[in-house]
Amino acid sequence: MRTGRQLKEDAKNISVIACSALVAVVATMAVVRANAPAWSPDPPAMLPAVAPAMPERFELVEYTSAANRLYGTVRTRDGDTHTGFLRWDRNEGSWNDVLDATKLDRGFTGLSGIRFGHVSRIVPLGRTQAILHLRSGQQIGMQGGSTDLGRAMRSVVISDASGSRTSVEWDDIRRVDFRAAPANARPAEGRLYGTVSTGRGLEFTGQIAWDVDEIHSTDILDGELDGREYEIPFGAIRTIQQHGPVAARVVLHTGERITLSGTNDVDRSNRGITVSDPGLGQVKIPWDYFNSVRFHGAPRPKGQSWGDFDGGQPLRGTVITTTGNAVSGEIKWDNDEYSTWELLNGKIGGVELDIEFSRIARIVKSGSGSTVVLRDGRSYDLQGSNDVDTGNRGVVVTSGEQEYLVAWDDFRELRLDG
Repeated sequence: MRTGRQLKEDAKNISVIACSALVAVVATMAVVRANAPAWSPDPPAMLPAVAPAMPERFELVEYTSAANRLYGTVRTRDGDTHTGFLRWDRNEGSWNDVLDATKLDRGFTGLSGIRFGHVSRIVPLGRTQAILHLRSGQQIGMQGGSTDLGRAMRSVVISDASGSRTSVEWDDIRRVDFRAAPANARPAEGRLYGTVSTGRGLEFTGQIAWDVDEIHSTDILDGELDGREYEIPFGAIRTIQQHGPVAARVVLHTGERITLSGTNDVDRSNRGITVSDPGLGQVKIPWDYFNSVRFHGAPRPKGQSWGDFDGGQPLRGTVITTTGNAVSGEIKWDNDEYSTWELLNGKIGGVELDIEFSRIARIVKSGSGSTVVLRDGRSYDLQGSNDVDTGNRGVVVTSGEQEYLVAWDDFRELRLDG
């Protein structure tokens, strides 16, 4: 049974979807002392005894590029078609967002995921499964491992050219066909994009999903101050900083500051901040490891638009063993991942990284985990997954008609072809 808070969250999001790009809401403004890092031992700032006056409406700073937005046609079982910008399961709306699922392929079943930009079509199969047609021509069976596939999915919302919105549930979907948005199409709201920093000084930049729920400039951050409830559209927000486990400091684009608490948007009950980093993949940051986010516009690096994805290619590279031997060919990592669209999983501290193999230059075994070096020069020492530690089932290298299995104990390094 859903709690009153959950029902309230659902109602909030449904109403937000129906709103226009400018949301008339109420809020309070309070000047607080200068921001300190989330791990600062300083005591929290004192909240004002009386809340100040409220503005009548917020001016939103909109970043409404259509290039990075999910777009396509949803065909229903009763014969209807709906074409437009897509909001998938509430928290995905861009080509480099990740569809989380369990892969059913080549006799293996395991947690997986794929960026939407690699997918040309999704065809549901029953209550929890689907066939994904990739842009490379490959077809992959997937099963819902989260709310992204199956009846647990929180609907697909289609925004058409007239601005009207239609919500379609999983059981009503016959198929979804993806394509680039027309040149003259413009989304009605901006997709949240920015830079998130962690308490340990890591930074990740990309599309942001807040509390596994809010992804658009018109979505609402809510919280409480002095017993009152306040609602602020994300498009009005410049920065959010964790203020201990039970509060967050919010700075608006206009310079006003406010400290909010009392809801799962701004305290430890927050379900996490997800960043779809174009040069990496997906990053999931729990509240306790979150420091701050700064919202800003998106540049045009590789991995933002429909044209930047190819549906994946076979993994190829060179494996070097602990004895110095090298063997090159097609790669099957952890005896499971064999395509550039697939994701390598691992953790650094409490932050979870799902790194697309196409973005990886090298993987080097290091201590109880692995060092993963990205093509853009970043590197991370990862643990906590059989992709990067002693649970790895080995690396299979196929060279011509020969197949070699390099056990993890014998593995030293993988150098992936560009």
